[in-house]
Amino acid sequence: MIASLTGRLTAKAPTHITLDVHGVGYELFIPLSTFYALPDLGESPSLQVHTHVREDAIQLFGFLTASEKDAFLLLTGISGIGPKL
Repeated sequence: MIASLTGRLTAKAPTHITLDVHGVGYELFIPLSTFYALPDLGESPSLQVHTHVREDAIQLFGFLTASEKDAFLLLTGISGIGPKL
């Protein structure tokens, strides 16, 4: 499981970013709170990561703070609430 990533920010949008970690580009889905706090492209943020594994996909969700990640994990523990919601 991937727990954290630090790398060069190569693309960002309100819903996801691409983080280049030693030549490998990771796409991470992010909340708006993380998007607004991200540095400019080319900078190197460190993100807490939740790896979500499904039968048909592996998705990475990134957070700038541990409290954002904890809130995400609490919400996804509720029946009927998925990680993209």
